[in-house]
Amino acid sequence: MIRWLGRLAALLVAAILLLAMQWNTPYYERKTDPIPVYGQIGDTVTARKFTVRLETVQFARQLRFTAYGKEVVRDTSGLWAVVTATVAARSESTLVYEADWEGPTGLRYSLSDRLSGVKSLLSGATLQPGLPRRGWFIFEIREDQARGATFVAPKIGLTRLDSIVRIGLGSGGGSLPILDSLDLDRTPGMIE
Repeated sequence: MIRWLGRLAALLVAAILLLAMQWNTPYYERKTDPIPVYGQIGDTVTARKFTVRLETVQFARQLRFTAYGKEVVRDTSGLWAVVTATVAARSESTLVYEADWEGPTGLRYSLSDRLSGVKSLLSGATLQPGLPRRGWFIFEIREDQARGATFVAPKIGLTRLDSIVRIGLGSGGGSLPILDSLDLDRTPGMIE
């Protein structure tokens, strides 16, 4: 009888241990998540394939630019967030993949696809080692997602078991500087 109770107790302990292991083992997606590299605006952040330095963030209600010989004006019901950055490949040619604007509440915004013809866009750019490229990442965001945001590149779904950059854009105090209109035909990052 005692032997039978001992076996039952051992079986019960083994079942509890297996159940605890099952509940605590992360899913495959979690085990292969990208490895974040953190920084702040103004820092040069180094990922495995590229480096990025965010210089400025400007907010505007309207963007103006010349595309294909015509002046184009783009309005938005939220804000345009224009991030001026310098990116460079580290040791091999690489493409600039999508980037995300992650608001303080966790909402994610992809790069705007309404800016065809803007010359200094960094999305889709090919980078060569030793040749940094300066330009813009432009997002269309809600106004309440401007403060305390994070820039994330490349987009999380694109890279498994690779590094991504997560750059804090600052929480800022006071009123948010919002331009009525921003001219994108200027050099990236110039503030009038």
